Amino acid sequence: MYDVVVIGGNISGATAAIHAAEKGVSVALVEKNKEPLSPAHCGEGIDDVTAKWLNLEKMNCTCNKIKNIIVNISSSKEYTINLKKHRLVIFDRNCFEKSLLDKTDKLGVKFISGNGLKDFKPPHEIILDNNMRINGRIIIDASGIGCQIGRRIGINTKLKREDIGVCIQSRVQSSFDSDTVRTWFHKPYAPFGYAWIFPINESSANIGIGIPGGQKKDLHILLKNFIDDMTYGSYEITNTFRACVPSAMPLSNLVKDNVMIVGDAARLANPTSGSGIISSILSGGLAGKIAADCINGKTVSLELFQYLMRRKILMLKKNYMKKTKLNSETKFIKGYKRFFKILYFIHRLAPNILETRIEKIIDKDISLMEKYI
Repeated sequence: MYDVVVIGGNISGATAAIHAAEKGVSVALVEKNKEPLSPAHCGEGIDDVTAKWLNLEKMNCTCNKIKNIIVNISSSKEYTINLKKHRLVIFDRNCFEKSLLDKTDKLGVKFISGNGLKDFKPPHEIILDNNMRINGRIIIDASGIGCQIGRRIGINTKLKREDIGVCIQSRVQSSFDSDTVRTWFHKPYAPFGYAWIFPINESSANIGIGIPGGQKKDLHILLKNFIDDMTYGSYEITNTFRACVPSAMPLSNLVKDNVMIVGDAARLANPTSGSGIISSILSGGLAGKIAADCINGKTVSLELFQYLMRRKILMLKKNYMKKTKLNSETKFIKGYKRFFKILYFIHRLAPNILETRIEKIIDKDISLMEKYI
């Protein structure tokens, strides 16, 4: 029997495995794919504060720093925000995930790949697709939006269609402003969602669309129209993926018995943007550390994880409630126009103050990780 079994070898799961193994406990990491997804099912954007904390450049992962953000609201208004103090970073997620998995290997984590979860027999037994059985004293569910362990232990994981972000993205070869991200909210490309261009360099970019589920839209046509218009029809597609992300209220209970739920499985993505990398790292790292401390007798209960994640859960719940108020086309356009108008003028008047405020919000997550991990 392993001390800790982690289901899901993504960023959240690998981070959990690393921080548990660093505490000297035995860890098994189960991943249904044989290696990290390629292409990465992600826009691959992150803030520079988190990128620096993760030492992405020291991992030799390609990073492109963004200094301009152009926001279009349904063809009616466009805002250009020039970042002064900080940058967005478009990074190579596959490189980052492989670096994490390399670290798990060096720490002696048992990596079991190529077979997904078939069943879970509480409290300890994991059964894989090939009928292999693994036992763990503590189970960490990093299985993604399906929340496979959580569902099997009676947690309500059902999602409404509109609470699932349906995404499609292509890696596109064309000509781009390498220092500028473009986003387009609502029609004609991304009804009640947004489309994006995240440049990797001057000749390559991640171009994608994310919209709420249940709209019966052809994502391939929406994306093709967006790419055609943004590149004037001059482009080549390297690869394309489709994925779903949680755009829902986060789970209220992240701990049940000997199970902890992290990352997208816990719905810890921002309901308004679908971004969840920092939440995945935070929740995975804390879960791994607390699981190991419980095994080693340094912590009496896994409920510490629930307690430490309370601020993040509250913030995401507030964002979800704001999103649900934009339930008509008029409210959606008016809400986003108001938000970006205020953001634009504040940034013009006091860019350092606004960016420092955002930095402090991010630092709260990083400080929590540095304190407890």
